[in-house]
Parts: sequence; structure tokens; C-alpha cells
Amino acid sequence: MYLFFVRHFNDIDHLIPVAWKMKKANHSVAVYCMNPRYDYRSDYRLCFLKDLGVTVDYLYNQFDGHRGRLYELLNSAMHKAYAGQKRFVPHSQGPQLSKRLLGYLAGQAGTMFYKLLRFGYYDIRWARSILEKSGARAICFDHIMPGLYVVGNLLKAAQEMSIPSFSLPHGVLLYTNEATKPKATDARRLAKFNGFDYIIVPNRLRKDLLVRSGVSAEKIFVLGCARYSDEWLEQNKKIIPRRIEATANSKNILKVVFMPSKPQCHADLGRLSTTCNLLAGMKNIDVMIKPHTRAGGEKHLFEGNNLPDASHILTAELCDWADVSLVVGSSVITEALMRKKPALYLKYLHANTTLFEELGACWTIHNENELENALMSLQKNKTGVPYEAAGVLDYVTEVVYGGRAEKDVLGNYENFIVGHAGH
Repeated sequence: MYLFFVRHFNDIDHLIPVAWKMKKANHSVAVYCMNPRYDYRSDYRLCFLKDLGVTVDYLYNQFDGHRGRLYELLNSAMHKAYAGQKRFVPHSQGPQLSKRLLGYLAGQAGTMFYKLLRFGYYDIRWARSILEKSGARAICFDHIMPGLYVVGNLLKAAQEMSIPSFSLPHGVLLYTNEATKPKATDARRLAKFNGFDYIIVPNRLRKDLLVRSGVSAEKIFVLGCARYSDEWLEQNKKIIPRRIEATANSKNILKVVFMPSKPQCHADLGRLSTTCNLLAGMKNIDVMIKPHTRAGGEKHLFEGNNLPDASHILTAELCDWADVSLVVGSSVITEALMRKKPALYLKYLHANTTLFEELGACWTIHNENELENALMSLQKNKTGVPYEAAGVLDYVTEVVYGGRAEKDVLGNYENFIVGHAGH
């Protein structure tokens, strides 16, 4: 059995294509959610796998065993608290502040109960029982810190049992300057990756950064990006739940999606606000904005700009709907380029440098004036861009295909994991 452990929407984006490919190849696969507050039952990708016969469940439901009355009480209290947190999402009725406070307190209570369960019950013996009962041949995580959830105990148990562990990408590194986030230090990268047997990265840029941080180069393998592979993009297009209402296309309306990066990545918040107001005021442009899914408490930065908030709409659907994508440092530019749609890189909104800029794979915008002129130009010709197809090909080859001539990304992942798995 090949075990995949997931936790958030973002890492699921990158791990599920690999699990799906392995299931297609008739390997025994199971996907377990380590995050008790994540509602995996409403995740369309996990539901898709479950319909194919893959075991999909909370890790703790499958392997909690009979641990006594106290365990049952703590487990029940945790689930009720997290369910309560979801119920207190503010809507139009009732005091907004009080609902947020109740939701926060419920979430804190759920986390407290989970920590008690984690330290009291989910130990190495428990982790060994998971690997034994499942007949695990390999365990696969995203690029996660071993101290989170129960990862550390699973890694220790796997090492004792000679079961290989794999760390798969949960994103794509596109920043060519290193100092993009305060937490991204060499020490943190070493702590994150040293416990895994095999580290898979999408591109050479990521491998070079890890090697400079002290991670052994012999552990790191460049296999491309599963999320943006041709095979998964085609499959994902068939299963994504559609939320954008179909409307009659108008040649005069330019459909634009704006997907900013995380605000903490050297973003210029003042000019971000100015840009949102500019987009909201332009005529014959239909704009949706989708804040980064890891923006967290900083999502308030995108409120009050008169742009429709597309947080509830999947990125794949937005890229399918839009005529043009506006990005800063996010890898979602990759999906737009794979769909052969114009991609405008708003360079002036952050202090970083990017791979797609350096490879000439996008329309680099240096200020608000250029943005307005570019959008007005695309209104007249929705395919007229100043960058060359060769630059896009170089970028896609490097980021999606891992610098390889072959394009079977998911096949490469499958062969690598199976080839290095235990027996």
C-alpha cells in the first residue's frame, strides 16, 4: 500500500494527481488527512479518488483503535469544536464580531483537544501500527515540517521499519531571489527536509536552493510539477465543480482574473490597493480577484475595492473562464500559460524577481499606466502579447517538465516512487 498524507487545500493540489496516477496503474493507494479541521468530504479531488475506490479518510478514524473512555471524550470534543468553528462563519445576520469571536474560540478549543490527543495517544507505537496494518510500502507527504501533526512519529516509525519516506512538492518555487519570506531560512529548510529519504522538487531552482541550505543533493530529485502536468490538467477540467454562471460572450468585454501573491512576500500593499481600484474603474472589463489561499488573516487587505471576491471559485475554473490572468509571484501563472492565455506579471507590486520574468514567458508590467494600456490593448486583440512562444516553452519545460524533454510527469512520479518503495 502506498500512503499519501495530506493536510491543506494547497498540498492536495499537488499530491492527488500522483495518487490518481498510481491508482490508474493499479497500485494500492490510500489517502489520509492529518488535519482534523480540514473537511476532506467537501474536497472534490478527494471525493473523485474515493469514487475510484481509493481509501480516503481522516487518519485518526482509520487507526484510532479502542483507547478507552478518555480518548473517546477528547476525540468527540475535538470534532464538535471544529464543527462549531465552521458554524460561526460570519454572514449577513447577527453581529459579525461576536460570530468571529465564537468561531475563534471554537477553533482554539478544537486545537487544544487535538494537541492532547496527539501527545497522549498518537505516539511512535501508534505510528508503527498504522504502517503494519496498512502494509505500507512507502509513505508520501508534502514539503511539511516534521513537527506538524503526527509527521515526526510516522517518519521515525518508517525508518525503524525500513519503509521509505517521500517529500513531494506543495508548490513551485519561482522566486529567483532567496530572501522572500522571513521564515525561509537555511536552518528551517534543513529541519524540514533532513528526516525524509527522498525529496522530490519540481524544478532545478528549488533543488539548488535546498543544496545551498545544506540538504544533501543525493536526496533531491527534479521530476516536474504534478499539479500542472498535461495529464492532470485534462482530468481536472472534467471534475472541477463549476461556480461561474455561463453568460453570453461579448467581444467587447475582457474577462480578467487577478491572483495576488501572499502579502508577506515583499508586497507593496499601497500600490496593491491602487491597482484594485484601477481595475474596478475600467470599462468593458469583467474582473474577479482571488486572494492567495494562504493569505490567512491578511485577506482583509482585499476588501472594499469593489472587485468580486472569487475566493470560493477554484483557480482552475478561473483560468478557464478568464481571457487574461494578472499575477505577481504565484505559480498560477503556469496554468494560464499551459492554456495558452495571456499572462500579465505585475512586477511593480513586489520586491522580488521571478523565473517567468527572466525567461521572458510573460508580459512584464512595471506600473499602473502600463497595466491600463495593456488591458486596453487586449480588449482589441485578446491574443496580442509582446512575449514570444519560445519563452513560454522554456518556462513550461523547466517548471512543469522538470527540465526534461519528456512530458510524462505523472509517469515519472509513479516510476520513481514505485522504484524506490519497500517490499
